[in-house]
Amino acid sequence: MDLDDELRRLFQDQRLDIPVKAGADDAVVTGARRVRRNRRMLASAGSAFAVAALVAGGIALAGLGSPTSLPPASTSTATTTESSVPVSGSVGFGVLKLGMAEADAVATGFLDRGPDDGLGCHTYFTQGHPDLVGAVVVSPAAGIVRITIPDTAQTSMGIGVGSTTTDLKARYPRAVERDSGFTVAMGGTPSWYYVFTIGADKVTMIRMQLDAPECLLD
Repeated sequence: MDLDDELRRLFQDQRLDIPVKAGADDAVVTGARRVRRNRRMLASAGSAFAVAALVAGGIALAGLGSPTSLPPASTSTATTTESSVPVSGSVGFGVLKLGMAEADAVATGFLDRGPDDGLGCHTYFTQGHPDLVGAVVVSPAAGIVRITIPDTAQTSMGIGVGSTTTDLKARYPRAVERDSGFTVAMGGTPSWYYVFTIGADKVTMIRMQLDAPECLLD
């Protein structure tokens, strides 16, 4: 006996203490059918949701085990004033570079024209040395051949005006003594070198120079 027949039998039982309204059994049976239908729909929807959840979960779990590709680490290249590469346009102080063309050097706004030297090279005062004749020397053929760095600056090895001779020799063991100080040949093509002027056993001036016999650099 199914649920519909059981409900009708119950409402027709004469032992009930409460009188049943005519047609009540049909109404209850109809309601029971509606409840069963709703339950079937909910059960079906729940199954579909569970399947969808399992599929989504499977996709998510599959992703957990897969390797993750990371972008390659970025690298950066630092430039120094002491280099073994060709010096033209790469070695110098600030915007002024050894080998820089005169027009480009003047265009920086850091130079003031001075007198020509005895061989016809052009000399310039700089903001770092406004009273020093020949702080920057320019060869008509080779561009800038001398740069005197400001007294407040240091070489990449930490030598500046005020450094002791002992410190200089320790940082630059290849330093060669000269009349007024030391020279240190640096790598590069064309070759260039530091000139360290010494007074009272301390560095008093630092120059970066190219080998340029066409100018008076000593």
